[in-house]
Amino acid sequence: MIAPIILLSLLVYILQGIRWHYLLTDVGTKLRMRDTILINLAGQTITAIVPLGDLTRAAFASTADGTDFGTVAATVTVQELSYTLWLILSALPAILALGYGLAAVIPVAAGIALIIIVLTVSPVFCRFHDLVAHIPFLNKLLPALDELQQETSSLLHRRDALALSVLDAARVVVAVTTFWLVLQGLEPGRIGWWQAAFVLALGSIGGAVSLIPGGVGANEASVAALLIFLGFDAGSAGGAAIIQRGLMTGLSLILGFAAYLAINKRLQLGGIFQLLSHRPAPAQA
Repeated sequence: MIAPIILLSLLVYILQGIRWHYLLTDVGTKLRMRDTILINLAGQTITAIVPLGDLTRAAFASTADGTDFGTVAATVTVQELSYTLWLILSALPAILALGYGLAAVIPVAAGIALIIIVLTVSPVFCRFHDLVAHIPFLNKLLPALDELQQETSSLLHRRDALALSVLDAARVVVAVTTFWLVLQGLEPGRIGWWQAAFVLALGSIGGAVSLIPGGVGANEASVAALLIFLGFDAGSAGGAAIIQRGLMTGLSLILGFAAYLAINKRLQLGGIFQLLSHRPAPAQA
């Protein structure tokens, strides 16, 4: 089972890179698809261990192409919103069948819908802008928020950008299938694909709301608890959670460093860890 699991894990990142390439093309970048996929992989070295690390790939793409960081960051925002929404939708059949999980999924889905409304409906964003303007410290982020809203709204109003969200759906299918194969290797036939989607989605939500880098600990606890609830032996449930963490963090670090070494000199990306303290500042709105 190891070979298909690793190959499918790699395919997840390839699909993420392909989808991101088309979003970057929509905002005017000139990167080749091969370079976009490698930059996406290189960004995983930070994404797996640092909060908001997903913006590392935006910083890499901005450095390599010269496109404004805020513009590139908007493409990451759109992509991850779409992926999270598809992941939640994949869990719905099992949630409706089991009658559990709605308490976790509904607030997240509502939150995604609210973010999209704020970013795309100008009157709503104006009210949000006025609110932030009166909050100390947060009001300093207004130029960046204005730029993010402008670029994200532009992307979300493009038909091609919305149509190609099918690639995010494909990424969800591959990610769930990878996790399901892990479960089949531990306890064959215990749960089906839709139930695996249910566990992966709620586990991801648990890791996200914890605000812990990479969701370490919270994600594993959620996955193990849900598997036990679905009838898994406690040892197998813990093993599945650890293997999933290895795929999420260990494999992403290996692939990320390899991709970074392959393109760093040619695209002049700069130091990986230097980006943590010196990320490009968004242009003033």
